[in-house]
Amino acid sequence: MARAPKLYTRLTRNSSGVGTVASLWLGPDHLLLIRSTGYTENYARVQFRDIKGIFLTAGERRRVWGLIWGVLGGISGLIMVTALVGHETPIASAIFFGVGLVAFVWNHLLGPGCGVFVVTQVQTLALPALVRRNKAQRILAQLQPLIEAAQAGLVPAPPPAPAAPPPAAAPGESPAPNEPSASPAPIEAPAPAEGASPPVG
Repeated sequence: MARAPKLYTRLTRNSSGVGTVASLWLGPDHLLLIRSTGYTENYARVQFRDIKGIFLTAGERRRVWGLIWGVLGGISGLIMVTALVGHETPIASAIFFGVGLVAFVWNHLLGPGCGVFVVTQVQTLALPALVRRNKAQRILAQLQPLIEAAQAGLVPAPPPAPAAPPPAAAPGESPAPNEPSASPAPIEAPAPAEGASPPVG
């Protein structure tokens, strides 16, 4: 039996927020954002032809997680050193120190945090699945040709340029054939001489 073609391609892994997990998927002509709380799921679709713009803003994710992992590694390291000075074996503190150190370095290598927003004619939708600038820029570069292709037939044709007026004739030149010429001034008949009889018609 032939396998059904995949309708969606995952663009991001699950990104956790406050009580939610979000992921971004690529459809044939749209984006699909899935947000899950563990009990419910919310789906949001954005058609490529409806996208007016995508904005990328700075975020504090790397700084926040760097602070968390740094504090964890620092406290664990202090406990580990204290245990070593007391001739003890700091197994637990050494494990936490290693985890904190690796996570701190990994968080830094992931790049600065960011926020991504998609603007359509009716809404501005945040994409919580894109939280790192480096990853977001790669995804947006992948989406740009798809959006342009979907909107290629929606761009209105430019209005025709207004026709230039015909050049004015220089003094002493006759007007162009398609220009109406000025009508001659009326010629007045000479007045009859005094005593002369009027002409008979």
